[in-house]
Amino acid sequence: MIDDRIRRAAAAEACWKRFNGKSYDPGKRDCVKLATHALIKMGHGSGLMKGLRYSSEAQGYRLLRKAGFKNLIEAVDARGLPRIAPAMAMQGDLLAMPAGGDGPFGAALAVAMSDGIILGFSHDHGICSTWRANTFITAWRL
Repeated sequence: MIDDRIRRAAAAEACWKRFNGKSYDPGKRDCVKLATHALIKMGHGSGLMKGLRYSSEAQGYRLLRKAGFKNLIEAVDARGLPRIAPAMAMQGDLLAMPAGGDGPFGAALAVAMSDGIILGFSHDHGICSTWRANTFITAWRL
């Protein structure tokens, strides 16, 4: 159990170091890249993201649809990760929250940090940061 907590803390810290304070840049720094980084750090590999390149939301969405998914939640579910209640998320787990607006992705992905704090890109200011969110769609145990 202690080893798992140390691994989770290290994965969350790696995500924080790579993304926190950085501006949104599709294909380089976005919620999919953040989630992929968390998956890798938690030992799940990059899966379908391996080798995918996109430089705009439109290109990213086309790749998502080409892979057979309607939204990001379907794409994460396809990884076979167990869904959990968002309140049960531990450090390093993935969370899906409303993306704001009428974006095509169906959700924004974030990484659970500690004490109910998440790391993700805010649609309000486009910077990756930590905050306490109060609305989630679902979560996955990594």
